[in-house]
Amino acid sequence: MSDDDCSLMDDLRVGVSQFEANVAALAQVLEGYATEVTEFQHLDDDIRRLETTSRLLCGSVEKATQIVVPGMLADIEAKNQQLDQLCLASRNCEATVKAQREKISQLETELKAVREHISSQAVGQFESVSWIGSIMGAMLWKSCKQHESVKALIGTDSLRDFLGMANCVLSSFLARQGAGGAALSSDSEDYKFLATICGCLTNLAAFPEGRTHLAIETDGLLFANNLLLALDLFRMPEGRLLKRMSLTFVFNICLENNGAKFVLGDEARLGSIVRCLDQNNSQDVLTLSVSLLVRLIKSVPEYRTRAEIALQIPRVMVKQITSTSNQELKETASHLLELVEFDWIKAAINNGK
Repeated sequence: MSDDDCSLMDDLRVGVSQFEANVAALAQVLEGYATEVTEFQHLDDDIRRLETTSRLLCGSVEKATQIVVPGMLADIEAKNQQLDQLCLASRNCEATVKAQREKISQLETELKAVREHISSQAVGQFESVSWIGSIMGAMLWKSCKQHESVKALIGTDSLRDFLGMANCVLSSFLARQGAGGAALSSDSEDYKFLATICGCLTNLAAFPEGRTHLAIETDGLLFANNLLLALDLFRMPEGRLLKRMSLTFVFNICLENNGAKFVLGDEARLGSIVRCLDQNNSQDVLTLSVSLLVRLIKSVPEYRTRAEIALQIPRVMVKQITSTSNQELKETASHLLELVEFDWIKAAINNGK
């Protein structure tokens, strides 16, 4: 609405207000003149003023009807047209959004199919690699039983590469088990692949040259660390072979003082060995665990440190093992119990020796 239209509307409102005031005044006069006929002249004046105001009001109304109202109607029509255009644009946008959503849904379906296809291929390739690796590993495992073969491998790039590969295979295997993957199965190719790698390195560490090298080689110690931290995942009975080879490898490494020092350098590694004292494990695993703990205690010359190690070994579990019918295990557990219960433990702690 233009400024002139607004002004006209204001004049119209003023005229209406004036007309109402005149009407009210006339009504009052009529009441006062009801008994005074001699003053009709004043009434005529008021009527003439009322008629004048009425004509002005009618003129304002007519002007508003001819000028203001058509303009307002034109504005309303324009706004209605804009609203219709917006509604049409909104419907077009809704159709576009619907089409885009359908396209996204289609792409998600295609992506899922591609992911499943790639995953299936990856699993197949992994199984093939594990199968090839287990065969080649079995051949190397046998060769590592020969002292001359072991001496030929020490310090070579081939051995360093093999240790790097061994850690990668172990990490991949543990990641799958730790993420709740397939249950541990001794018939699976990845299990056999890891078993052959453990067997190779265990045989390597069985010879003095092999364990001396592995006890100072970073990847060799890393492999020992990963094996110890994985012992809880090698659940019985399927994990018996891996658990036994892991403990054997670590035991051979710990025959070197540097290897024993490395294992004792982290409570988590020692704790993994202690948990293998559980009666649910097989006797060969228990024997290795007890022997390894005895070796670790004896590898430390300081009595106070020995005492600290012994205090982390539950005496109740060791006593239970001493009641076994297996003579070798019984003797080894009795020796460990003597080390754990010796009076020098308290004395060493109290005296700080």
